[in-house]
Amino acid sequence: MTSRPRTPRTFQLGVLVAGVALFAILVRSVGLERLVADLRGFGFAIVGVVAYELIIDAVNTVAWRKTLPPGAPVGFWLLFWVRQAGVAVNQLTPTVTVGGEVVKTLLLRPRLPTAATAASLVAARMSYALGQAFLVLLGFSAMLGRMRHAPDLTTAIVLAFLITVGGVLGFVWLQRRGIFATVIASARRLGIGGGFVERIQADGAAIDAHLADFYRDRPKAFGASVLWHVVGQLVGLIQLSFILTALGVPTPLVTCLAIEAFALVLDWAGFWVPGRIGAQEAGRVLVFTTFGLSAATGLAVALIMRLNQLAVAALGLAAFASLSLTQPSRAASPPER
Repeated sequence: MTSRPRTPRTFQLGVLVAGVALFAILVRSVGLERLVADLRGFGFAIVGVVAYELIIDAVNTVAWRKTLPPGAPVGFWLLFWVRQAGVAVNQLTPTVTVGGEVVKTLLLRPRLPTAATAASLVAARMSYALGQAFLVLLGFSAMLGRMRHAPDLTTAIVLAFLITVGGVLGFVWLQRRGIFATVIASARRLGIGGGFVERIQADGAAIDAHLADFYRDRPKAFGASVLWHVVGQLVGLIQLSFILTALGVPTPLVTCLAIEAFALVLDWAGFWVPGRIGAQEAGRVLVFTTFGLSAATGLAVALIMRLNQLAVAALGLAAFASLSLTQPSRAASPPER
C-alpha cells in the first residue's frame, strides 16, 4: 500500500524552516545585545500593549456580532471569549485561520446553527478585510510622498493593494451569488465528485442561503461591521504609537499610519507562512527602514508584537478550555436551517 504524498505539509515545514532561518539572520544582523537591551528597556510597557490588543479584540467582536442573525442568543462577553479562543488556535497552529473558525463554530454550536455561525464568520472575515483595506488606503496618502526614492517598491505596493481589494470584492460578489454552490458546480465540471462533495453540498447550501439573506436584507449591518473593523485598525495605530514612544522613538501618527498600511500589505503577502514566522519580522524591518527608522527598532517592534500575541493567545487557550467544559449540551443545539 503506497502512502499519499504530503506535499502541502512538506511545503509548510520548508517555509517554516526558512522563516526561522530568516529570523535568525535578522537577529544576527541587528545584534542580539542591542535587541535584548531594547526589550529590557521596554519592560512593563508590554502590559499597555496587551491592554490595547484587548480593546482591539473587543471592537472586532462588536464587528462580528453585527453579522450574526438578529436576536441570536449570544452575549457580547461570550462572543468575545469565543473569538479569543479561535484567534489563539489560529496563532498557535499552522491552519492558516481555518482551525480558529472551526473552533468558533463548535463553541457556538449549542446556541446557533452551524450554518448561521459559519456564514457570519465568512461575512465578518470580508468586513475585516475591507476595514484593513480602508486603513491601507488612508496610509497611501502618507506613504507615497515619502517613497519617491523607491518608485518600484511603491508600484509593487499599490499593485498588491489593488489585487487584494479586487479579490475581496470579488469574493463578496461570489458570496452573494452562492459561493459553495459555485465551488461544487466547478468541482463537478472538473470531474471531481464522490462522497466528500455530496457531504458538503447540503451544508454549503445552508451557508449560501444565510449569506444571501444577510447581504440582501442587512446591508447596513455589513457596513456597520466594516466600520467597527476600521475603528479596530485605528486603535492598532495608537497601539503602534504607544510602542514606539515606550521604545524611546516617538513617531508622528501620520508616519505610524504609513507604517501600518505598508505592514498590512506585507502581512497579506505572507499569510501562507505558518505564524508568519520570519516573514513578519522581515516585513517590519523593511517597513521601518523605508520610513527612516532603524532596523533594530523594526525588529524590536516585531518581537514586542510577538510577545503580545503570545499573551493574548494564552488568554484565548484558557477561554477555550473554560468554554469547552461549561458550554451547554449539544443536544440543546438549535436545528439547522
